[in-house]
Amino acid sequence: MRILVVSNLYPPVQAGGYEARCAATSEALRAWHDVHVLTSTRGRPHAPADPRIRRELPILRTGRSSIAIAPLASARAMKAMRKNLAEISPDLIFVWNGSGVPHAALQVAHESGIPVAYSVGEYWFGRLYEADAFARFLLPGRVGLRGAWARVARALNRLPALRVDPLSPARAAICWNSEATRRICGIPPMITPTHEVTIYPAVAAPELWSAVDRQPAAKPTIAYVGRVEPVKGPDVAYRALADLRDRHGVEARLVLAGSYSGSARAELDRLAVDLGISHLVELRGRLDPGEVARLLGEAHALVVPSVWEEPFGIVLLEAALARVPVVAARSGGMPEALREPSEALFFSIEDAAGCSDALAQTLGDPAGTQARVAAAYDRATSLSFDRYVAEMNQFVIDARESFDESGRKAVAR
Repeated sequence: MRILVVSNLYPPVQAGGYEARCAATSEALRAWHDVHVLTSTRGRPHAPADPRIRRELPILRTGRSSIAIAPLASARAMKAMRKNLAEISPDLIFVWNGSGVPHAALQVAHESGIPVAYSVGEYWFGRLYEADAFARFLLPGRVGLRGAWARVARALNRLPALRVDPLSPARAAICWNSEATRRICGIPPMITPTHEVTIYPAVAAPELWSAVDRQPAAKPTIAYVGRVEPVKGPDVAYRALADLRDRHGVEARLVLAGSYSGSARAELDRLAVDLGISHLVELRGRLDPGEVARLLGEAHALVVPSVWEEPFGIVLLEAALARVPVVAARSGGMPEALREPSEALFFSIEDAAGCSDALAQTLGDPAGTQARVAAAYDRATSLSFDRYVAEMNQFVIDARESFDESGRKAVAR
């Protein structure tokens, strides 16, 4: 089967694990299929040339300034999609992340008659067209200044290069990365599913994490791995660290591995001073995978204090393979990655005291912690990358066939 993967970013241009998983999946599917990629122009001058990867879709940054150029970007995106569909002639269009990419391109995909499938690992899909800088002004209900621009947008939409219809019914197969994503995201009203399945992600390089040399530091050390930004809850980890000292009598270190902005660093530094923990926290910035593995080797626990609904949380599986105890917010799909309380300890979102209690239990109950670590390792091993690839391969086959099946049902009615 010839597959066209569509995503807003594609490695080495990426923002996080979603893009890395897209690339790993695309590469793995090449064992059975002819896989091509259509992604955005972002980072194109610095990306290595690869005839299978076309960096041609415009991408818009968030903010009001993008609205003025969105009609032109939409027309360019539609033209790029039509050109690539004609040149590649795929049997399946496999959309991963349309955030920032003009959704008009996805309408072209649906109108092409080629089966379309979505791999949904973030919540942008639930706001298909509604979150688009151009298409949302074609939807009813815009008033005031937005209504005025909506009238301009509708006038522009009459041009032959556009004619976007965000309410046009479409069919698609959908692969969710967790039941939580399915529940929170939902299916856009114009999409009729032809096939749905949930496939849990997997760690693409398990050998790195399972080979971690566990030599916990002399002082209790808590690791935080991920972007250091408000939605990831680093402030919750700071408050939990102070509470762990003040209420449980345990003075631990908190080491954060992840990129951060200057403003985020300044805010956390102020919080550390207020809590009296400046000497206990260390922001190491973004580390390469080997450095993260070494950090996990010296850590007594990994804390994942996200304050938004994480679609899944692959870092939990990485820690489980490294045999590091996990303490995480009961957020989104994370309790599906590792199950509570047998494989990890969880606390309510934004509950620093609950996080502190879970850390104290982890540090103070070696036998119970070791049992959870063993169970978590078994869980992460069962969610293997080979299992994931096999299920994704079956999904693209079923997705293609579901269009034939749904078409036959429509004719029968």
